[in-house]
Amino acid sequence: MDNFADLSTHEWATPRPAGAALGIGGVFLLVAAVFVAGDPAGLVLMGAAGLLLLAFSAYALTVRPRLAIATAADGQPAIFVRTIGGSHTYPRDRIDRIRLLDFRRIGRRTGQLEFDFLHDDAAPTPPADSLRDDTRLVVFSRWDLGADLATVTEKLRRAGFVVEDLRK
Repeated sequence: MDNFADLSTHEWATPRPAGAALGIGGVFLLVAAVFVAGDPAGLVLMGAAGLLLLAFSAYALTVRPRLAIATAADGQPAIFVRTIGGSHTYPRDRIDRIRLLDFRRIGRRTGQLEFDFLHDDAAPTPPADSLRDDTRLVVFSRWDLGADLATVTEKLRRAGFVVEDLRK
Protein backbone atom coordinates (compact mmCIF):
# COMPACT_ATOMS: atom_id res chain seq x y z
CA MET A 1 0.00 0.00 0.00
CA ASP A 2 1.31 3.43 -0.94
CA ASN A 3 0.51 6.15 1.59
CA PHE A 4 2.66 8.63 -0.27
CA ALA A 5 -0.23 11.01 -1.03
CA ASP A 6 -0.53 11.81 2.68
CA LEU A 7 3.14 12.77 2.92
CA SER A 8 3.59 14.85 -0.22
CA THR A 9 3.72 18.62 -0.17
CA HIS A 10 4.93 19.20 -3.74
CA GLU A 11 5.02 16.76 -6.62
CA TRP A 12 5.82 16.91 -10.32
CA ALA A 13 5.15 14.64 -13.30
CA THR A 14 4.68 14.76 -17.07
CA PRO A 15 1.38 16.53 -17.81
CA ARG A 16 -1.49 14.12 -18.44
CA PRO A 17 -2.54 15.88 -21.69
CA ALA A 18 0.96 15.35 -23.08
CA GLY A 19 0.82 11.65 -22.22
CA ALA A 20 -2.63 11.38 -23.79
CA ALA A 21 -1.38 13.12 -26.95
CA LEU A 22 1.40 10.55 -27.22
CA GLY A 23 -1.17 7.76 -26.96
CA ILE A 24 -3.38 9.33 -29.64
CA GLY A 25 -0.34 9.71 -31.90
CA GLY A 26 0.57 6.07 -31.34
CA VAL A 27 -2.93 4.89 -32.25
CA PHE A 28 -2.90 7.14 -35.33
CA LEU A 29 0.41 5.65 -36.49
CA LEU A 30 -0.83 2.09 -35.96
CA VAL A 31 -3.98 2.80 -37.99
CA ALA A 32 -1.90 4.46 -40.71
CA ALA A 33 0.39 1.42 -40.78
CA VAL A 34 -2.61 -0.74 -41.70
CA PHE A 35 -3.33 1.52 -44.67
CA VAL A 36 0.24 1.20 -45.98
CA ALA A 37 0.24 -2.58 -45.56
CA GLY A 38 1.24 -2.89 -49.23
CA ASP A 39 4.58 -1.31 -48.36
CA PRO A 40 6.36 -3.71 -45.96
CA ALA A 41 9.00 -1.19 -44.91
CA GLY A 42 6.37 1.47 -44.19
CA LEU A 43 4.28 -1.03 -42.25
CA VAL A 44 7.21 -2.01 -40.05
CA LEU A 45 8.44 1.55 -39.47
CA MET A 46 5.03 3.07 -38.75
CA GLY A 47 3.99 0.09 -36.64
CA ALA A 48 7.17 0.28 -34.57
CA ALA A 49 6.82 4.06 -34.15
CA GLY A 50 3.19 3.64 -33.08
CA LEU A 51 4.06 0.97 -30.53
CA LEU A 52 6.90 3.09 -29.13
CA LEU A 53 4.61 6.10 -28.78
CA LEU A 54 2.02 3.98 -27.00
CA ALA A 55 4.69 2.62 -24.63
CA PHE A 56 6.01 6.11 -23.93
CA SER A 57 2.45 7.31 -23.32
CA ALA A 58 1.80 4.48 -20.87
CA TYR A 59 5.04 5.32 -19.05
CA ALA A 60 4.18 9.04 -18.85
CA LEU A 61 0.68 8.33 -17.55
CA THR A 62 1.51 5.60 -15.02
CA VAL A 63 4.85 6.63 -13.48
CA ARG A 64 3.45 9.51 -11.46
CA PRO A 65 4.63 11.57 -9.66
CA ARG A 66 8.17 11.49 -11.01
CA LEU A 67 9.56 13.74 -8.26
CA ALA A 68 8.10 14.89 -4.97
CA ILE A 69 9.09 16.45 -1.70
CA ALA A 70 7.96 14.06 1.01
CA THR A 71 8.34 13.72 4.76
CA ALA A 72 10.83 11.10 5.93
CA ALA A 73 10.29 8.88 8.98
CA ASP A 74 12.20 11.38 11.15
CA GLY A 75 9.89 14.23 10.14
CA GLN A 76 12.48 15.89 7.91
CA PRO A 77 11.89 16.63 4.22
CA ALA A 78 13.01 13.93 1.80
CA ILE A 79 13.06 13.47 -1.96
CA PHE A 80 10.70 10.90 -3.45
CA VAL A 81 11.54 9.58 -6.94
CA ARG A 82 9.37 7.21 -8.95
CA THR A 83 10.86 5.35 -11.91
CA ILE A 84 9.82 2.39 -13.99
CA GLY A 85 11.88 0.29 -11.56
CA GLY A 86 9.94 1.40 -8.50
CA SER A 87 9.67 4.15 -5.91
CA HIS A 88 12.50 5.45 -3.76
CA THR A 89 12.55 7.93 -0.90
CA TYR A 90 15.86 9.62 -0.14
CA PRO A 91 16.23 11.44 3.19
CA ARG A 92 18.45 14.49 3.32
CA ASP A 93 21.52 12.54 4.52
CA ARG A 94 21.34 10.24 1.42
CA ILE A 95 21.44 13.19 -1.01
CA ASP A 96 24.97 13.98 -2.12
CA ARG A 97 24.22 16.81 -4.54
CA ILE A 98 21.41 18.56 -6.41
CA ARG A 99 22.33 20.63 -9.46
CA LEU A 100 20.41 22.77 -11.94
CA LEU A 101 22.19 22.82 -15.30
CA ASP A 102 21.58 24.06 -18.80
CA PHE A 103 23.14 22.98 -22.07
CA ARG A 104 23.14 24.16 -25.67
CA ARG A 105 21.56 21.49 -27.83
CA ILE A 106 20.63 21.96 -31.45
CA GLY A 107 20.79 25.73 -31.17
CA ARG A 108 18.77 26.20 -27.99
CA ARG A 109 19.26 25.92 -24.27
CA THR A 110 17.73 23.01 -22.40
CA GLY A 111 17.77 22.49 -18.67
CA GLN A 112 18.36 19.51 -16.42
CA LEU A 113 17.83 18.96 -12.73
CA GLU A 114 20.36 16.39 -11.50
CA PHE A 115 20.27 14.48 -8.23
CA ASP A 116 23.18 12.43 -6.89
CA PHE A 117 21.80 10.01 -4.31
CA LEU A 118 24.04 7.90 -2.08
CA HIS A 119 23.59 4.15 -2.21
CA ASP A 120 22.35 2.57 1.02
CA ASP A 121 25.79 1.17 1.85
CA ALA A 122 27.70 4.39 1.02
CA ALA A 123 29.54 6.33 3.69
CA PRO A 124 27.91 9.72 4.39
CA THR A 125 31.24 11.56 4.17
CA PRO A 126 32.97 11.90 0.80
CA PRO A 127 36.29 10.17 0.15
CA ALA A 128 39.52 12.16 0.47
CA ASP A 129 39.75 12.89 -3.27
CA SER A 130 36.05 14.06 -3.19
CA LEU A 131 35.17 11.92 -6.20
CA ARG A 132 32.35 9.55 -5.35
CA ASP A 133 31.57 6.38 -7.22
CA ASP A 134 28.90 5.22 -4.80
CA THR A 135 26.08 7.48 -5.98
CA ARG A 136 23.07 7.09 -8.23
CA LEU A 137 22.52 9.86 -10.77
CA VAL A 138 18.90 10.76 -11.55
CA VAL A 139 18.26 13.42 -14.19
CA PHE A 140 14.98 15.25 -14.82
CA SER A 141 14.04 17.58 -17.63
CA ARG A 142 11.10 19.93 -18.01
CA TRP A 143 9.27 17.12 -19.82
CA ASP A 144 9.70 14.76 -16.86
CA LEU A 145 8.46 17.25 -14.30
CA GLY A 146 5.87 19.20 -16.29
CA ALA A 147 7.08 22.44 -14.71
CA ASP A 148 9.77 25.05 -15.10
CA LEU A 149 12.97 23.73 -13.54
CA ALA A 150 13.67 27.06 -11.82
CA THR A 151 10.29 26.80 -10.07
CA VAL A 152 11.02 23.25 -8.96
CA THR A 153 14.45 24.35 -7.73
CA GLU A 154 12.90 27.19 -5.71
CA LYS A 155 10.46 24.78 -4.02
CA LEU A 156 13.33 22.41 -3.22
CA ARG A 157 15.25 25.30 -1.63
CA ARG A 158 12.22 26.34 0.41
CA ALA A 159 12.00 22.77 1.70
CA GLY A 160 15.60 23.08 2.93
CA PHE A 161 17.58 21.37 0.19
CA VAL A 162 20.79 22.89 -1.17
CA VAL A 163 20.62 23.23 -4.96
CA GLU A 164 23.64 24.33 -6.99
CA ASP A 165 22.54 26.60 -9.83
CA LEU A 166 25.06 26.11 -12.63
CA ARG A 167 23.07 27.78 -15.42
CA LYS A 168 24.90 30.25 -17.62
